[in-house]
Amino acid sequence: MAVFLMSIKPKFGEEILKGLKKYELRRLVGPLVEPGDLLYLYFTKPAGAVIGRFTAGIVFLVPAGSISRLLGELGDVGIGAEDLEYVKGAKYAMLIQVKNPEACTAPVRLSDAGLRPPPSYRRLKGEGAEALSRLCVRS
Repeated sequence: MAVFLMSIKPKFGEEILKGLKKYELRRLVGPLVEPGDLLYLYFTKPAGAVIGRFTAGIVFLVPAGSISRLLGELGDVGIGAEDLEYVKGAKYAMLIQVKNPEACTAPVRLSDAGLRPPPSYRRLKGEGAEALSRLCVRS
């Protein structure tokens, strides 16, 4: 299991934690997320903190131009026009199924974990991943 840190707008992060958004859509900019990986959600400003996490379920890697067709087959999974605009122009998009979303009992500042926010997402190793695991106590 790999551990990732993902920057996300607070409104989308809240939808994930409430179970309304069942998939997260990303431009493929780094390593591929795989089923079973753990993704910590760094809510961008105004929160500026890790608020929760989820486990990756099924992960689709598709040409960005084909994402609408895939979403049509999956049905209502909480992906909207703003998400689609985000991947427009990308070569590939990654659609990550959200499993077991959990909020931290208290927001975690990245500086407390010795981390900086990623532009989109990045894989964490060693102390950074361990620090988030210690600090993001689940409610």
